[in-house]
Amino acid sequence: MSRITDTDLAQRFGTPTYVYDADLIRTRCHRLKAAFAGSPVDLLYAVKANDNPHVLDIIRREGLGFDTVSFEEALLGIRVGQDPSRIWYTENNMTDEEMTEALDAGVYLNIGSYTRLEAFCRSGHAQRTCSIRVNPAIGDGHHAKVDTGNRDSKFGIRLDLIPAAVELAAAHGVRITGLHLHIGSGIQHPSNLIAAMDRLLETAARIPTLERINFGGGFPIPYREGEAEFALEAFAEQARSRFAQPGITYFFEPGRWIVAPAGHLLTRVNTVKDQGRVTFLGTDTGFNHLLRPALYEAYHAVENASRPAETPTTVYTIAGNICETGDILAEDRRLPETALGDLLRIRDTGAYGMTMASHYNRRPLPAEVLLEEGAPRLIRPRASAESVVESLLTETGYPA
Repeated sequence: MSRITDTDLAQRFGTPTYVYDADLIRTRCHRLKAAFAGSPVDLLYAVKANDNPHVLDIIRREGLGFDTVSFEEALLGIRVGQDPSRIWYTENNMTDEEMTEALDAGVYLNIGSYTRLEAFCRSGHAQRTCSIRVNPAIGDGHHAKVDTGNRDSKFGIRLDLIPAAVELAAAHGVRITGLHLHIGSGIQHPSNLIAAMDRLLETAARIPTLERINFGGGFPIPYREGEAEFALEAFAEQARSRFAQPGITYFFEPGRWIVAPAGHLLTRVNTVKDQGRVTFLGTDTGFNHLLRPALYEAYHAVENASRPAETPTTVYTIAGNICETGDILAEDRRLPETALGDLLRIRDTGAYGMTMASHYNRRPLPAEVLLEEGAPRLIRPRASAESVVESLLTETGYPA
């Protein structure tokens, strides 16, 4: 059977549409497990990267646990069949209600502030173990907005407060069984992660109740043509010597690395506009569907899927259909001469694409399609304009 093309997918499902390759997701899960094979390492998929339940189910079946950052994500993980004990909930300014719901659900609570640890210790909840997140004062990431480990970050408990945190827990009969850090997303220098790991291990040596040490994630992918791939196996080999403390399970949280290359966004050209110095390709998607370029100045490769054999000769800026000057998906890209109706493929959008999408300008969300051995399956339909408006009217209680 010939492999289905993007043109076929666009004709069948319309545009804009996110397309995910299930086989590639599985392949990358296998590669991760193989890289750390023989070590006391467990892997947690970061749900915020892509939370489509069908994608989560694939990753769960591959044996990965889940890293979640809200009770809603944790609940979703449970609903798709994940064992609650294999779900970490890394809180960020959580409420007492969220804390109680998470503890009642049986997920593992990872606490990132001293005041939240105080609230947990005083809650009297039957669950009396937790992890604490450390701010290692070592940060990295593809953009300043995703550098989570620097000393001024809002995330984690300061290193100098960790002894007091352990004493606080012990005074209330709470066991600190986990220690966690995360230095950033899409790290640029793996040596920074190694340095942060060493810093966390120094702290861990002073906490005798530990059972789990979580080094976070941030494994990058090459978004630009010609960029080097993250040397996963070499990193795993370098990290292996640090998995030495007996009785400890070590964790990593690769999210983007698993799903980003397995997804792309299909969009149709509705406008070709020569503005003199810039020629725009106007599309039927926008930053409401793919926020990363506007939010992080992120780069995604763009290809003309309607003209795969033609030589790129013309420079275009790809614009979205949202009424904002900043709704630019890609600047100064060389493509074949492009016409109205051509199909564009925006690559490496399997992570932080649909999960960051919104109904801004009251636009419907894209469809989502999963490819299994090349065969497509619709896993989220695109809503009609009428249903999007009707949903808002219903949710706000506007009279019919």
